Amino acid sequence: MKEFIAIDFETANPQRVSACALGYAKVSDCKIIETKGYLIKPVGGHATFQSKIHGIKDADTFNKPEFGELFPKIENIFNYPLVAHSLFDKQVLCALSDHFNIGINFNYIDSISIAKEKLPNLKSYKLKALVKHFGFPAFKHHDAKEDAIACANIFLKIQEQDESGHAERTVDDISEFKGLVIGILADDEVNYKEAYELLYWLDDHDDIAWQYQNIYFKTKEVLEDDHLDRIEAMEIKILLERFLQETR
Repeated sequence: MKEFIAIDFETANPQRVSACALGYAKVSDCKIIETKGYLIKPVGGHATFQSKIHGIKDADTFNKPEFGELFPKIENIFNYPLVAHSLFDKQVLCALSDHFNIGINFNYIDSISIAKEKLPNLKSYKLKALVKHFGFPAFKHHDAKEDAIACANIFLKIQEQDESGHAERTVDDISEFKGLVIGILADDEVNYKEAYELLYWLDDHDDIAWQYQNIYFKTKEVLEDDHLDRIEAMEIKILLERFLQETR
């Protein structure tokens, strides 16, 4: 795929609709030709825990547009295939589209799932790990524009190694859930963004959430205070490892 736009959102609080930053990198003829970052006034305001992750606070966004106001300025980017390094960004975009009644139609590729398929022997598939694996320059993680640039470079590199390109696969919910869990555990730890990605996915898939209530309710419980400490992360990790053992 020679033309696409890599995107990255940062959120201000546990709500998936709370985007406070958007970054993108536009790719044409396999080269990055444009990059941009925007600060966004988030729905629901800023929570301390998230601000500690990316450094964005109310003082940075109080006079910025909400996503609905920003959308007319950026709507053309959604005419391209979107690539992001998790399902999290897709969840955020869908929530924003619904909240502001925009009705965004977009094609989405999760580059972390492609990396797992094409590079099966790596220890970690996180953005920073793949940047290091491919020898790209260090970048400021959790800066939306820099994350988008890193994602674009990684996806281009993966495509170089697989000239046949990527065809979207149809998978059932349990297979998609299993792939999500494998990705979360790839570096043997669970971070707050992955925990929210997991919770959001289960919120959207009632049948899987019901089937694996222990995972769903534990994840929901530990995130009730908008924080994920080491012990809570370990509790989720143990449940996810147990799930993979049971579904082998």
